[in-house]
Amino acid sequence: MHFLITLSPLLQLLIAIASVIGLWYGSEKVIWGVKRIARKFGISELIIGLTIVSIGSSLPEIFVNIAAGLKGADSVGVGNIVGSCFVQISFILGICVLIGGTMSEKRENIKRDGGLVLASIGLVFLMGLDGVIESWEALILMLIYVVYIYMLLALNRYDTHVRESVSNVWMNVAAFLLGAAIVWLAAESLITIGLHAGQQVGLNEGVIGLLSGIGTSIPELSISLIALLRKSTGISVGNLLGSNITDPLFSLGIGALLAHGYQVSDFLLFTAIPLWAVASFSAMAVFWFAGKMTRLPAVCLILFYFGAFWWFLV
Repeated sequence: MHFLITLSPLLQLLIAIASVIGLWYGSEKVIWGVKRIARKFGISELIIGLTIVSIGSSLPEIFVNIAAGLKGADSVGVGNIVGSCFVQISFILGICVLIGGTMSEKRENIKRDGGLVLASIGLVFLMGLDGVIESWEALILMLIYVVYIYMLLALNRYDTHVRESVSNVWMNVAAFLLGAAIVWLAAESLITIGLHAGQQVGLNEGVIGLLSGIGTSIPELSISLIALLRKSTGISVGNLLGSNITDPLFSLGIGALLAHGYQVSDFLLFTAIPLWAVASFSAMAVFWFAGKMTRLPAVCLILFYFGAFWWFLV
């Protein structure tokens, strides 16, 4: 995708617009395919969102961290995860609710998955206190993620969701894969153009990492918003929570492992991560006590994100 930065600004703008359209269209295909797959095999939409959809929408973060790990760009790798998770749990969650309406899920599910979201932030912070996330610590993060996914799939055996007769299951799988590919390519185009613009105005590596987190979160935004508009709340909630588990545990873990350890800057450790933690705890508290996310707390999360983002830039 690096050829995009050699094009004229007008062509880059047109590609960016086409990418946004591609995100919307691809997300529609993802939701259509995954809903029918869930019905076919009796898997709840929440489990699908927490596993298949969240992993698919986290591919940009995974690939960014693989690249950062191989190139030794530690601040970009860590900043990408912090920025991505922070924007998802505040701005993207808020926008989805503001446009799509109330987002709700069973309290026991929010306690289980939201609890791991908060625990993941705590682990990343504690592991980075000495200034580096070591390779063995990265392995622990990835192991926790694998155990979590196994637990979710094991729990689904006892799910009471009734299987439905859905014809042509392979067409549904193809629609999901096609949609995911379109979303990934469209997001990659936007990320490349956006990062180039950031470098042009002289932003440092840590801030560029945080900004790349916004770009790599575009799939989560498009998929979660479309799912909520299509009344597939389980997919929407599961995608956002699942991505906030996949990214700090698996995406960050694989990057740190390939880099033989990630250096963690004081800016990320004592400014960005605490703000990410505050936003995550606030969102989970609303879900825990109210059982749903409504427009008022959603607006508060959006305003909090913009305030924090301004602080990052300053």
